[in-house]
Amino acid sequence: MNPIYRHPSYHLISTAMDGNGNSIEKLLKFYDPYISKCCLRPLYDEYGNVYVVVDMELKGRIREAIMKMIYEFEIDIA
Repeated sequence: MNPIYRHPSYHLISTAMDGNGNSIEKLLKFYDPYISKCCLRPLYDEYGNVYVVVDMELKGRIREAIMKMIYEFEIDIA
């Protein structure tokens, strides 16, 4: 059975492009699991044990870049 992939609606993307803060937050929330997965880093403690944690600084940078791209995004209707 094929998995069902969900995606944000055109209306949500359009309102986010117009600068609606709620829409931007919904888009960031939609992509949050993917962003967190991309930001995983190994962390070593003083005993040499390895822990995999989310690098919050990198996650913040990615969220900032996405917000910047949302404002600059244009949809050409032909």
